Amino acid sequence: MASVKRKYSYDLIDPQQENEKKFAPDTQQVADLEKEEDNDEIKQFSSDQRLALDDEPICTVCGKYGEYINDETDQDVCSLQCKAINTDLCGRARSKKKKTMTVIGHVHDYVAENIHAKLTNYQEPDSIATQSPQQVTQMLQAHEVEVTGSHVPKPFSTYDQLRQTLGDTILKNIESLGWSMATGIQRQAVTIGLAGRDMLAIAPTHSGKTGSFLIPLLVHCVSLSVQDDYKRRAGPYALIMAPTRELCCQIELVCKRLATGLRNMRTCLLIGGEPLPNQLFRLRKGSQIIIGTPGRLLDVATHHPKLLRLWGVRMLVLDEVDAMFSLGFGTQVKQIMGKFPDTTKRQTLYFSATMSDDKMMAGIYKRLRTPIELKVSQRNKKDTIPEASDQVRQTIIWVDNKSKAKRLFSILGDSKYFVVPILIFVASRLGSEFLTRAIKKKCPHLKVMSMHGDKTQEERSVIIEGINQAEPLWDVIVSTDVLARGIDLPSVRLVINYDMTTTLDDYVHRIGRAVLHKPIQHNVKQQLGWSITFINEEHQYLFESFVKMLSTKSLAQVTPLPSQLKRYL
Repeated sequence: MASVKRKYSYDLIDPQQENEKKFAPDTQQVADLEKEEDNDEIKQFSSDQRLALDDEPICTVCGKYGEYINDETDQDVCSLQCKAINTDLCGRARSKKKKTMTVIGHVHDYVAENIHAKLTNYQEPDSIATQSPQQVTQMLQAHEVEVTGSHVPKPFSTYDQLRQTLGDTILKNIESLGWSMATGIQRQAVTIGLAGRDMLAIAPTHSGKTGSFLIPLLVHCVSLSVQDDYKRRAGPYALIMAPTRELCCQIELVCKRLATGLRNMRTCLLIGGEPLPNQLFRLRKGSQIIIGTPGRLLDVATHHPKLLRLWGVRMLVLDEVDAMFSLGFGTQVKQIMGKFPDTTKRQTLYFSATMSDDKMMAGIYKRLRTPIELKVSQRNKKDTIPEASDQVRQTIIWVDNKSKAKRLFSILGDSKYFVVPILIFVASRLGSEFLTRAIKKKCPHLKVMSMHGDKTQEERSVIIEGINQAEPLWDVIVSTDVLARGIDLPSVRLVINYDMTTTLDDYVHRIGRAVLHKPIQHNVKQQLGWSITFINEEHQYLFESFVKMLSTKSLAQVTPLPSQLKRYL
């Protein structure tokens, strides 16, 4: 059925003259309406409009039949009521009741030129502003943080210093998460984010990257929500993109905990493996923060653009940005970013544990405006070799492919190594299933589970929950790299690389799953996580750089290398 649209610019009609009749999406009733459509008065309220049928335009505000085109925004709306809201949100024309943007105090040169940065108007408190350049340098060096850029806001020491900007609610939520002390990256990244600046942050696994972007993002979302009179369907204000479903779920969980008690602050999770209608319903109801994987985000942005409404996004975060390109999501990421209007001044934040030289990635770096580059534990800028965590003891074993299974079974049977849950990484989904069956057959007393991309989202969520329980449900998890990046697995103390990775970046991410969460009691025997890696001639192209990376570690962090690798020292 063809839709009928009319451009208009009418004054609001007296509410006493509006028609109280509400239309339901009955086929015959809609057909009668279509016949008389030219003689109909403009719908006054959203409640007067019927629901949309298949292939009909949808109101960008409420999701009903988008019968008209707003002449001030060129977007579909269903009534004068939604036109006023749509015009208001787009900033093309303000209603008389609309608040004007007010900025209190001086806007410092470290504050960006985007609207949310001006609304929040981050002001360094005296305890931060009065730090001398020497004190700033000493703090950053103590936390192995390197900062490059112009007009960089000063780092903070404790979250309590930012109470005036964060507010009591967010500060209380930070404390409830156990973040009593800010990590190295958070000390600098949070103030950069609060200032609305674009940023590229490279920091190791478990360094606090998620909090680094979520805390300032929520502060800005609150500022925008206040400006929009807490309208439920205002926004979305922020979009967070991550490469895997599990990482997206983890980010949303942390985001919800940080947003507890904040008015009109809702999240929407857009990931594959979950029913799309449920996610679209969530978008219709109104969400201020969207978290999703590239595939599902591109699907929604292409087929349901008026629900996703990328034009309203003010903050864009790409977490594990290099992984999205190395895993083949680069084209999708570029397509999504191409759908953002060029006229909007947007804050863009890239986070990762490693840095890639991918040419396609270089293209998205150009989108950053006067960015600040932040690196943690990068002692040698000229050295392109990634740095493995100091919190994991690394053991490298030379094993031929035909002997790997036998060597693995000996490790699983040795009380020196065996501490559940053990995470074993393999190269393929098929390899994950075959090795799982072999372990079950050889060690029937062990509870073994495979983990890979062919599992449904429900199965994957159950597996991760089972790993993270106080008493893990699984003794051994055989996984592909779906668990290698960004996933928080606090119970895992031993990682085994049954199949060596093809790149050192992936190796760094894998063994990062074994980092033990602080604080660790002094009476606990194991103060470091442990990784065991099987390697042989197939990985010869990695030997030189691999040994160079390992040579920077102490004897307590790397056990003696096999003789086949020592000649590269």
